[in-house]
Amino acid sequence: MVTRRDQRGVALIFVLWLLVLLGVIMTEVASRTRAESALLTSLRSRTVARYAAESGILAATVAIERLLDSTHNPLERASLFRQLDARLASLTDVELGGARFDVAALDLNARIDLNRADIATLRGLFGQFTSDARADTVAAALKVNPIRRLAELSRVPGIDDSLALAVAPYVTVWSDGLVNINSAPEPVLAALPGVAAAAPGIVARREGGEVFATLDPVHPPSMPGVVAAALLVSTVPSRLMLVSRGWQDGHPLTHEIQAVFAIVGRRLVLQSSWERDL
Repeated sequence: MVTRRDQRGVALIFVLWLLVLLGVIMTEVASRTRAESALLTSLRSRTVARYAAESGILAATVAIERLLDSTHNPLERASLFRQLDARLASLTDVELGGARFDVAALDLNARIDLNRADIATLRGLFGQFTSDARADTVAAALKVNPIRRLAELSRVPGIDDSLALAVAPYVTVWSDGLVNINSAPEPVLAALPGVAAAAPGIVARREGGEVFATLDPVHPPSMPGVVAAALLVSTVPSRLMLVSRGWQDGHPLTHEIQAVFAIVGRRLVLQSSWERDL
C-alpha cells in the first residue's frame, strides 16, 4: 500500500529531477546566448573595422588628389611623391567615432614588375642575388608562367624561400612596368638595361637631396642604351598602392584593404583591390 508519505517522496524526487533538467536547459541556453553574443560582437567589430579601412582609402585618395592639384610643374610633382609619406602622416592612427584607421602609400614604380619586365631586366635583377645560370632559369620561367601574387614567387622554378625573401623588397606584380628613378632602390635601377651604370650616381645624388624632374641622369650623352632606358623609366609614379587598416577600439580584429590606383593626370583611378582580416 502506497502511503501519502511515499507519494510525497516520489513527488520530491520528481521535482528534484525536474530542477536538474531545467538547470541543464538554462545552462545550455545561457551558453548559446553567450556564443551568439560573442558572434554578434565579432561581426560588429569586423563591420566597423571594414568601414574604418574603407574610410582610410577614401581619405588618402582625396588627400593625394588635393596634393596633385597643388603641383604646377614636373619638379613640384616629383618632389611631392618624394615626400608623400610625410604629407600623409596625418592619416596615421586616425580616430573615427569608435574606430581607427592607418593608411600607407607604396610607390609601385619603385619596384620591378615581374610580369611586365623584359627577360633582360629579370636576369639583371635576379643575377644580383644568385648565379647567372639560376637567374636565367628564373627569368625564363616567369616569362612562360606569370604569377598573380607575390606569395607564388617561391613556386617559380629556380626560386626557393631564401631567394624569394631576398628579392621581395624590389618586386611587384601590380605595376605598369615603369621604374621611378626618384624612388627605386639601387638593385632595381641596376637591373634595367641602359640604366645599371648610372644607378650608383642616381642614388648618391638622391641621398644628397636632389629630386629629378627629367631623365637626364639616366642617359648622359656618352652613355649607350639611351632609347632602352627612356622606355623603362620615369620621374614620378604612375601606380600607387594604398594600404589601409581599420579596427574598432577595444577589439583585436583588424581589417586591411589594399588598393592599386593608376595616376591619371591629377586623379587616382582604381585598378584593383582586395581585403582581409588580420
